[in-house]
Amino acid sequence: MGPSWFASDRGTFPDQQVWPPTVREEHAGISTQPFPAVPAAPLPPRQPVPAMQPLGMTQESPAPTAGVPAAAPAADDAEPDGAAGPADPAPARPGRTALRAVGAVLALAVAIAVPTMDGYTTYREARPPDKIHTFAAGQTASFKHVSWQVNVEVVDSIPNTRPTPPDRQWLKIRITRIALDQEGIIRRVPPEVEVRAADGRVWKVEPLDDDLPLDAKDYRVGAPYHYNMVGVVPRALSSQVEVYLRPSPARIIENESVEDMFKRSAKEEELKDDVLRFRR
Repeated sequence: MGPSWFASDRGTFPDQQVWPPTVREEHAGISTQPFPAVPAAPLPPRQPVPAMQPLGMTQESPAPTAGVPAAAPAADDAEPDGAAGPADPAPARPGRTALRAVGAVLALAVAIAVPTMDGYTTYREARPPDKIHTFAAGQTASFKHVSWQVNVEVVDSIPNTRPTPPDRQWLKIRITRIALDQEGIIRRVPPEVEVRAADGRVWKVEPLDDDLPLDAKDYRVGAPYHYNMVGVVPRALSSQVEVYLRPSPARIIENESVEDMFKRSAKEEELKDDVLRFRR
């Protein structure tokens, strides 16, 4: 067992140089002396990206200052050989933007106009403009197997109706209908009647009663039958408004089945576009 560390007779150790190391005999070409540090030049500041120039113009690079070397591109900005970075999108031109806006408006207008025109054409095919046939006051109008005559009377009141305002006037309209042949009896559906002013205003009239036979067998060719109707118009126009009568093209055939009636109606192309105008 060696001597204890805590023994009173501690051994002494001579001083020995640790750093720098003592010069030893070196082999030729070998040295432990480090190379002196070479100060590096600071990196140049990063240059801002130049603004894009309009087409047909180029931007010249600034001339280098005397005595100062040109700055090298930064490492993170350099592009690898053979690879091109994404091109910046060119700013939209005002003229092109306006053309796009006009094109969008035109496309929208066409999209709206096409179904509208198609619907209008379909409507006009089913309901063409009215064909107005004008007749003088008191004249008898013979039209499609039936003759019509209209009489208008200005009255102050109608039985079983409410009084009218002072600026309104009652009209009593009596329409005489005569079948000219058997086809005139078949066309016995009541007509549509209204009164119109010269400025285009329209007033409907309501039926009061009629003396038409209930059964077709009781109709007589050449016999007069009547519709009694009433209407209310402005008092100032009561002597000016005219009666417009629209005969119905419907045909009622006795003892005809419903199926046969629908088949026949599908083949008949007569429209309700004829209007008889009776002047005052």
